Amino acid sequence: MGFLDEVNEPDLSLEPESSPPPPLPTGRRRAASQRLSADGFWDGLTVLLLVGMAGMILYFFLIFQNPYASFNPYPPDTPVPTLFIPTFTPTPRVLPPTWTPTATLEPTFTLTPSATVTETPTVTFTPAPPTDTPQVSAYRYLIRGSPDYLPGKVIHPDEGCKLWVAGQAFDLKGAPVVGITVQIGGSLDRPLYLLTLTGTAPQYGTGGYEFVLAEQALASTESVWVQLLDQEGYALSPRVYFNTYADCEKNLILVNFKQVR
Repeated sequence: MGFLDEVNEPDLSLEPESSPPPPLPTGRRRAASQRLSADGFWDGLTVLLLVGMAGMILYFFLIFQNPYASFNPYPPDTPVPTLFIPTFTPTPRVLPPTWTPTATLEPTFTLTPSATVTETPTVTFTPAPPTDTPQVSAYRYLIRGSPDYLPGKVIHPDEGCKLWVAGQAFDLKGAPVVGITVQIGGSLDRPLYLLTLTGTAPQYGTGGYEFVLAEQALASTESVWVQLLDQEGYALSPRVYFNTYADCEKNLILVNFKQVR
């Protein structure tokens, strides 16, 4: 046969094709299955933990945005509303632009010199009584006449039996003066301290003023007075004391002032 026989003859020395690996033993298969199951459990637990953390972050964020939410177990106390206190604004006393401030002179007293006795060796003189010196008022205004008592219904027919004090102030020429401060003081059923200006009650005249002393006429004896003041609060007139009556026919007291210098 020769060379051809050697070529055509199969090579029986070649290895057969590879075969599948033999199956794992039953014990090893069970261990691999348990390991895969344990890995799945931990993976699921990790996912649940991440979801829980995300939920907690969202929960705290919502409470931070709204602490008064219904699901907040510890809501803060309800804030107390702030009280509004109005600011007190004093109203300055305004005088008319034509009012001219005047200086107030302190009262001066005129001393009358006493008579002197001249003695001689033989004659003794008895001094004559001193001559009265006419007094000059230290105030610029004095009461004009005396207080007048009228029924209040003459000016206030619909206001009952209140107790009023009113009047005017006049200058040297008899013209009404506007813008002089008028003060009431003393005590009636309570201490009195009231201020107004002449010219604020024109129903009594151009220089008129008015006070309401009580809601019902009361009787008193020279416990109330009225006085004129300048812009700085110094007296322009003496205090004029007057009586009051529990009588609706005498519940309007008129006190007028006149300038004397």
